[in-house]
Amino acid sequence: MNRLGVRTVLVAIGCVALAGALLVGISDNPPGLALIYGAAICLILAAVCRWRRPKSFLLLFALSGLGFVVFAILHNVLYAIGEYTDMSWLKSLMEGLHVGAFLIALLVCPAGVVVGLVGWIAVLIRTRRASDLPTG
Repeated sequence: MNRLGVRTVLVAIGCVALAGALLVGISDNPPGLALIYGAAICLILAAVCRWRRPKSFLLLFALSGLGFVVFAILHNVLYAIGEYTDMSWLKSLMEGLHVGAFLIALLVCPAGVVVGLVGWIAVLIRTRRASDLPTG
């Protein structure tokens, strides 16, 4: 199976898992939460399946961890701005933005941390194993 096929399969699995999570529900429902995290991991894997350098995965790991903190703080700031404003259009805008920041912090960033860490370890093992092979 070529790389385009792998990406297509990963995106399809991610979309099916996302649809399943939305059907089952994610509010205090462990199977739904597992499905939505699985969907996020599959979609991130589809984006990074061609990466072959450990540095790329380490960067994904670090930026996802930092992104979690940034988007969690941004969620709280946007929520506060929305609560203290009297303009209805600004209140609606802040509502949408703080929900988006919350979802990124809660779903995308942890999946990025997992993919980055596991990918970094896997590529390190693969490159060490390849360098240990005797040359002919």
